[in-house]
Amino acid sequence: MIRRRSVGPIVAAVAIVAAAMAVVAQNPSMRMPAAPPLLDPNEQVAYMCPMHPDYTSEVAGMCPRDGMMLVESNPYDVRDYRLELETTPAVVRAGEAATLRFRVYHPGTGEPVSSFLTVHDRQYHLFVISQDMEHFEHIHPEQDADGSWWIEVTLPRDGYYKVLSDFVPNGGAAQFIAKPLVTADYEGDLAGDAARLAADANRTRTVGGLRATVSHDPETFLTGLYGHMTFALADAETGGPATDIQPYLGSFGHMLIMSEDMTDYVHAHPLDLENSDDETGPLPLMLPMGVDNSALRGGPEVTFEGLMPRAGLYRAWTQFQRDDEIHTFVHTFRVEDPE
Repeated sequence: MIRRRSVGPIVAAVAIVAAAMAVVAQNPSMRMPAAPPLLDPNEQVAYMCPMHPDYTSEVAGMCPRDGMMLVESNPYDVRDYRLELETTPAVVRAGEAATLRFRVYHPGTGEPVSSFLTVHDRQYHLFVISQDMEHFEHIHPEQDADGSWWIEVTLPRDGYYKVLSDFVPNGGAAQFIAKPLVTADYEGDLAGDAARLAADANRTRTVGGLRATVSHDPETFLTGLYGHMTFALADAETGGPATDIQPYLGSFGHMLIMSEDMTDYVHAHPLDLENSDDETGPLPLMLPMGVDNSALRGGPEVTFEGLMPRAGLYRAWTQFQRDDEIHTFVHTFRVEDPE
């Protein structure tokens, strides 16, 4: 499995039409967790940026990339936390509601984890993807008093699903953990029912009145080399540029990229390239504090910068909010090894 912190950045950049969208420091009191961090005494302790887990410091302070308060943690402990998934009913059936419940445990101490950091307005992001990669959900569980997380889902058809949990435990490194889920009465073959992707010949898609055209630079992505995908957003009816993209979960876009074999995956968000430089590195596009975010707008172009770990086919799900609706665009592309 490849996490956000080990794959290398697969990130996005958005052009913003509102002048107020310059990067500003975040209010530390809005980001600090209420509970003390759960630390492993056998691991090195440092201060980490929740949004950029690769940025660490020996002293407390603010992250220079996004203005978030650094948090005390074990940022160099790369072990996965233990994640337990329980379903109610125990046997999940397609077309019927089921509750997914998640419990998180520290990989060193074994203690249950109940405190998490808020990243993009949520403490727990969850993705549900079918094996054929035709079904995709980006949802957010709720936390109970015992520290567990739960959400109700209805899977559309029988089969194998991958459930990906994305969270930052208070005191630990960012986690991106996959769990399998198979419905009752599934009689298919896992290999036979695997995704059979093909790179998009037509790179223009329309979803709910929003049209997106994707371009590549370079035209063919190569492993180990950065490439760019630019989404040009337009109104499907008028053809005019869409400059009215709304904030969604503290950002102007969300993206998940997954390899065809469902092994490599990254959750990515927009960057503010206009205010980034070689010294700061790529900065996230942070919404300013103290203003009415509902009045902010972005677009019409979104550029994604990616570093793909292996050759093969990849599928990207990219989400934008416009007219209070979430628009999810699916884009399939190929990555090749350099000659």
